[in-house]
Amino acid sequence: MFIGNQGENKVERAIGEIRRGLPIVIYDENDYLLFAAAETLDRNLFNQYKLISDNLYITLTSSKVQYTSQNRENDSKRLQINAFDELLHLVSCSAGDCTKKLQCSKAIDEYAITLLKFSELLPYALVVDMTFKDKDEMWDWCEKNDIIVLDTSFINNFQQNQDLYEVCKTSLFLKQTQKVSIVSYRTRSGGKEHYAIIIGNLDKDSEPLVRVHSSCYTGDLLDSLSCDCRSQLHQAIQIMTDSGSGIILYLMQDGRGIGLTNKLRAYDMQRKYNLDTVDANRILGFEDDERSFAIAAEMLKKLGIKKIQLLTNNGGKLSELKNNGIEITKCLPLIMERNQYNNSYMETKFSRLGHGLRVFSFFIITSLLIYYAR
Repeated sequence: MFIGNQGENKVERAIGEIRRGLPIVIYDENDYLLFAAAETLDRNLFNQYKLISDNLYITLTSSKVQYTSQNRENDSKRLQINAFDELLHLVSCSAGDCTKKLQCSKAIDEYAITLLKFSELLPYALVVDMTFKDKDEMWDWCEKNDIIVLDTSFINNFQQNQDLYEVCKTSLFLKQTQKVSIVSYRTRSGGKEHYAIIIGNLDKDSEPLVRVHSSCYTGDLLDSLSCDCRSQLHQAIQIMTDSGSGIILYLMQDGRGIGLTNKLRAYDMQRKYNLDTVDANRILGFEDDERSFAIAAEMLKKLGIKKIQLLTNNGGKLSELKNNGIEITKCLPLIMERNQYNNSYMETKFSRLGHGLRVFSFFIITSLLIYYAR
């Protein structure tokens, strides 16, 4: 039986295989690459890869390379790995320099890194260059070894697909207001669910207040003092309640898109090496912000909304929404009070991530709440 959408289905299956520690083969017109997630490997699996080739490499993203070595190029690299203990040292995310000579990576390596990020694993791929005389020989070898094969075009299409659909909608009763409904969306690519929290009665011809909020398990749920996420979420709800309506777009992309476990790793890096959140992400091999807000634009379009007033301090959200067809008539700030635990984090957002509003006061916050309530 033929099942449609073979490309997307294969990428979804591949992500599951990668998280289980199994290898994947990806290919394009020039290269065949066997790879696995470095952090999932044990000594026995590593030795099995050594039987395939003596030339085993770990991919290092440009962020990792720039932070941990003297190499200032803007490219990812390969680092040859000869022993399992070397792999363990690298996956432990040491802040030390890479002492070995780095080698140029191949373009196809970026697809392996992309799949690891989809899987919310560390972006270190154990890669082996494979040699097949043609694609038929590749297919035969992969079938014999029960390995999923991906054309790089499948990965491109999966990454670019922002199509979503509504799953269900129901009323919700919040402490600040009981006039709330919540809509659940799923992406057709099989990614995570996202949610639109609609406060009050929306007039689709107006320009509603909108907050694009990325999930934060430690802040939103545990009330962590290390960030300002929960405060921003609840202030946005209060502003919308006072003004009569608004929308919270709650996106499941914790840790600025690296996932909860990797965010906790970044926290550990900050404590261990006295780093800020940007450098901690770079040590792990991630970009400063891995999030995409294109899905938020699609959610607004599904709700029939094309013009909004955006509640944010992050200019990146504004520009990405605009680039995806949403008109921003006003960009309104959220001003958070600092404490001894989040002060450094807040300063990093202002100084290194381009967020606005360094200064706040109780008077300013109160004045803004009165303004929004008009």
